Amino acid sequence: MKFLQDKIDKILNSKALTRYKLSQLIGITEATLCQMTTGKAKFSDNIINKILPFLEVSREEFESWTLVDKYSKEVLKLAVQSKKFFPYKKKLILTTKIDAILQEKGISRTILSKEIKYSQSGLNQIITGKRTMPKSVLERLSNAFEISQDTILSWIVADRYSLQILEAACALL
Repeated sequence: MKFLQDKIDKILNSKALTRYKLSQLIGITEATLCQMTTGKAKFSDNIINKILPFLEVSREEFESWTLVDKYSKEVLKLAVQSKKFFPYKKKLILTTKIDAILQEKGISRTILSKEIKYSQSGLNQIITGKRTMPKSVLERLSNAFEISQDTILSWIVADRYSLQILEAACALL
């Protein structure tokens, strides 16, 4: 997570703060902070809320920094497109898109689960956003649907983040 780490370091430098001092101020170890800024550990909501006042940035800006490190420009651009043009506010993009592909192919989720050799209940939980999608399932769905992994990943990212955060991340690339 080079982008996030660089942004934080630049702000700390301008305030004459060290990572060690910041970690003390937010109540975690410097090692934990390092793990979070390098992507080896996730920032909890609690830690994000504690760190934002010291960085003097909005939550949206902070989260856009994390997206730049996590996803390619292509995935983020596709996520923005999906989010902008998705007509439903209360439905998941991933669920709607996959169900539309299945309907177009004339197959059910049950048949798809057999085709990609993944449990039906596990696949349903993934499609409905109740479980994260393992890389292996992403690859299998991509092959089964003959669409890029980036496209499927963009649906997941679009469901997870606001349009404002996604657009801010794209603007950084």
